[in-house]
Order: sequence, then C-alpha cells, then structure tokens
Amino acid sequence: MFMFYAYIAATQAAEIEPLKTQTIQVGLKTIEVEVADELHERRLGLMHRTSMDINHGMLFVYEQAETRSFWMKNTHIPLSIAYISSECTIVHIADMTPLSTKGVPSVHPAQFALEMNQGWFQANGVKVGDSLKGVGHCVSK
Repeated sequence: MFMFYAYIAATQAAEIEPLKTQTIQVGLKTIEVEVADELHERRLGLMHRTSMDINHGMLFVYEQAETRSFWMKNTHIPLSIAYISSECTIVHIADMTPLSTKGVPSVHPAQFALEMNQGWFQANGVKVGDSLKGVGHCVSK
C-alpha cells in the first residue's frame, strides 16, 4: 500500500513541477517555450490551464520523428500546433478545438510539436517550411 501512495505522490509532484523554459526562434519571431521532453510532461501538456501568454508556447520533444497525433482533452485554451521535422522544419500546422478528444494528426513524421495560442502562426507569418532555431535536439541536413 505504501508503494501505491508513493507512486501517487510522485505522479502529482511531476504534474505540478514547473517545466524548464527555453527561448527559441520560429521564422523571424523569438518566443519563450516550456519544454516537455519527458513522458509525463508530454502527457500533461497544457491540460487544465485557462490561458497562455502571447509569444509563449509549449515545445514537445521526442527521441525520433514519427507520425504524431495530439488531442485537446482537458485543454481549455484554443491552440494551434506546428509539427516539426528532426531538421527543425515545420511540416504541418493545424488548429485544435478546446476539450476535444479527436486527434489532430501530423501529415508527415515529426520529432517536435509546438503548441501556441490559436492563430499565432498565421498572425506572425509563420508557415510550413519555416525553421526553428535554438532547439538543441535538431539534426543537421
């Protein structure tokens, strides 16, 4: 029984522990991102939040590029997502519906995903083919 409570305590601590942040460049825009590179961080994502500052987002980091799909379960903020290749090039951008459990798949393999407030990419002229700079996990061509 003790192990069960220890597991619950560790899980709850992981969910409320602040994520590391990093400044990156998307296209010509500099933004601050929370980096979700651990499984428990990626699973929680932006769930249960009610707002996000302008020019802030969450960068999901995976070990390799694969077809990905995100949903908005327990996520109240309207978001747009950019799927990003291992070379740090945006390969797909989509809007997502708050609280929806319908997956929003990438159309190409992605090693990263960047969630921003809905409409941010369009408002800042960021499009498919643009690159991210300052992400240390990118593979050079």
